[in-house]
Amino acid sequence: MNNKIVLWSIAIAFTLCVPVKAANGLPTENRERIGPSSITGIKSEEGQVLTLNRLRDSGLSLQQIKQQAINIYLEVTRRDFQPTDKAVLSYPKAISNKGFMKQVHYLPPRAEWLIYYIGTLEPIIHLYANDVADTRAGVTKLFVPSSARESLAPLWNKWASGIQGLNEQLNAIYKLANEEKPENFAIGRHAVAMYDIADELERTREKGVAMIRKAERHGQASAPLHVH
Repeated sequence: MNNKIVLWSIAIAFTLCVPVKAANGLPTENRERIGPSSITGIKSEEGQVLTLNRLRDSGLSLQQIKQQAINIYLEVTRRDFQPTDKAVLSYPKAISNKGFMKQVHYLPPRAEWLIYYIGTLEPIIHLYANDVADTRAGVTKLFVPSSARESLAPLWNKWASGIQGLNEQLNAIYKLANEEKPENFAIGRHAVAMYDIADELERTREKGVAMIRKAERHGQASAPLHVH
């Protein structure tokens, strides 16, 4: 997979773009500012400047991760359907370990459905993980408003740690799903952990959006973000 092609299709939530101004001095629509330009003073081979659209897209990906975590949780909490049970199913908006009922016998999870959910999650999370790894290695430079670099650095570190956590939870679910008898509670706990991490990353992404909006309004210059 060509990392340069796919790397920016799912935007990392801390890479903020720099506003381009029209002749009247007002910021132009950000949808066209998808990469470095002569206006920002950044050469295309040096790095990327991302837009609010890309930050929005990263939020869509986090929603997909949370949805699939819920699906995995529902798969491992299936009970034997009784004649007295209602036909209408309720789809939870959130999940937690409090939802497990130890006294209930859950049906064995269907391996083909677990693999489907894992297969949906894998490319999203691995793209994020590759993005973080490339940034830490210096392969990719993240250009952000100069005045916001100090406040964005710890935010990026928090994001990177969360991505690592998602990857670890995904690998754990994959291993459990491939066991001869997948254990419901173990898989469910990892699904809840994945949901919680993605939920926290969404709050982090929202902070990044607030910062980029401020930068868009004030036309701040870009500089590479220092990460470790």
